[in-house]
Amino acid sequence: MTYPLFQPGKDIPRDPAARLDALIAGARSAMIAADAEVAAITAEIAGIEPHPHAHGHTAAGDCKYALIQPQHFRPLAGLLAQPWPGALGTVELIRKKQGFDYLLKAFPAAFAAFGDMLVNDGARLIDARADRVDDDLTALFARKPMLATGMVWRLFGFHRRDRDAWVGAFAYGAGLSALVASTEEIDAATMFGDALAAVVAARPAELSNAGARELHDRAALRNAKRQASWAQVDEDYRQDGSWRGRAPTRRQRHLMQRIEAARSLPMPIAARRGASSDAITGAGGNPRFDTRGEEKA
Repeated sequence: MTYPLFQPGKDIPRDPAARLDALIAGARSAMIAADAEVAAITAEIAGIEPHPHAHGHTAAGDCKYALIQPQHFRPLAGLLAQPWPGALGTVELIRKKQGFDYLLKAFPAAFAAFGDMLVNDGARLIDARADRVDDDLTALFARKPMLATGMVWRLFGFHRRDRDAWVGAFAYGAGLSALVASTEEIDAATMFGDALAAVVAARPAELSNAGARELHDRAALRNAKRQASWAQVDEDYRQDGSWRGRAPTRRQRHLMQRIEAARSLPMPIAARRGASSDAITGAGGNPRFDTRGEEKA
């Protein structure tokens, strides 16, 4: 986007003060125009629906994190089909007893606690709500088991754009029951999955913020583990290993772009992986996990 400071054909003020005022006014006008253009593009992007499987892939990623396996396909649907007070109460009790930091991690133990009834209840729910997904989930399960497990959430309206809010609900801790109970249109007979969807719809900003924090903390932990693992590698290999002469990785290139954007720090164009690594380390590492607070993502 290019917005000229002065429109063509207009006289440029000669007085320095008037010229400065004109520059400020032009900059403000350009900012307003840019904001309007960004808002329009954002609205257009929001209106584009992703591939139907995108929702399942997104939900499946969180299921994998919580150690929900493909064989839990029908038990997951069955648990979400139970009235919410008993289902959520059981899951929260398991979470507390086993010390899980994320509610979804308690689901596998809840499948065992409820027993075989969840398989039949899950099968009935999948049949009853078949019109809510673009696939026959049973047939999809035979081809792509984990994707089908993720698509179970679609039966309750899960959309990938709401991922942070769903994650925030599972990261909310012991207060989730109170949130559900205080949400309108939820009663004791409401299915667990429908209750979760209603809470996400009722508190999108609050839960999205909680979910963003949870996802950031996960990423920070993964980064810390990678750094610790790399620190255990032999010093000679880190300093002079053959890896240093290889081409930079895509991840390195993207990370250098993030550093430039976050810290206004021009990064050198390094032709080798070792030089790229040195430049990233010298610039303070990944700004996403900057403890100095330069960027929080």
